Amino acid sequence: MFHLNKISIDASTKCQLKCPECSTSKGIIKNGIIGSGVLSFDYFKKTVDCNPNINEIELSNWGEIFLNPELVKIMKYAYDKNIKLTAGNGVNFNSVDTNTLEALVMYKFGYLNISIDGAVQFTYHQYRIGGNFEKVISNIRELNKFKEKYKSIYPKLSWQFILFGHNEHEISTVKELCKDLNMVFNPKLNHSDFSPIRNPEYVKAESGLSVSSREEYKEKFNKSYKRPCCQLWYSPQINWDGELLGCCVNKWVALGNVFENGLTNCLQSKQFIELKRVLKGELNVNEKMPCFFCPTFPQIREQPITDEEILVYSKFVHPAERQ
Repeated sequence: MFHLNKISIDASTKCQLKCPECSTSKGIIKNGIIGSGVLSFDYFKKTVDCNPNINEIELSNWGEIFLNPELVKIMKYAYDKNIKLTAGNGVNFNSVDTNTLEALVMYKFGYLNISIDGAVQFTYHQYRIGGNFEKVISNIRELNKFKEKYKSIYPKLSWQFILFGHNEHEISTVKELCKDLNMVFNPKLNHSDFSPIRNPEYVKAESGLSVSSREEYKEKFNKSYKRPCCQLWYSPQINWDGELLGCCVNKWVALGNVFENGLTNCLQSKQFIELKRVLKGELNVNEKMPCFFCPTFPQIREQPITDEEILVYSKFVHPAERQ
């Protein structure tokens, strides 16, 4: 039913920020099966060359893609092979040199979802600890100058703004900054108790989301805010070292190595096929599966994944591309 033409490979699980609720900053990623590392150009090239059906690759997940020293080589090779690269899960954009900024435009990187949870340093720094708001904005302005130089719309840009109690008063200011920087405002509901929303009605009105929390979203729409399980079908997640993870949430169980055994072999393995059946409610979960450890799975067991839902997710257009 689904012709796979997209995959997700984590370009880097390293990050220089210390966001309070992030598994990377807490050391969970570094000390678990994901590990701390970057995708090598050679393995990227091998994956592209061995899978001619793939024409789009998402690079962001557990870390900051711009900490990968071979990112420019990766971008150039993807461009030469007519493969669209994206960073839809998010980048912090603090550490990007001029050559990389120019390469993003030259090699037509699809889009960047830049995580900036504030309109000034004081607010931004409360969650993006170690980040520099002015540096991020400066990098965006320099990137836009290269877009003007090359007369290019790429990369398209969105401003990911996690909604917190400490930053909700800056929503309107951020929306104005988005207009100035040619970015799409992309609000995101917080998933933890860190800095809960203080004025729900204001947030609903200003954010455009019509809800102010993930719990309210579930009550209103009778489904979870995010269901990344669908990723197994339309854009399976691969770790920087080649381990197949399936979805962007999995940090518990690897499902075979794509670099060693090939993408098709891993996706057609008994383990991976059974995992899909578990998500569809056709099999029971067991402790050898990542879903066994996932806090989202009880909701999936209650409302299993359907073909219709997978199709909707596969056709999802990222906010950055809605310009």
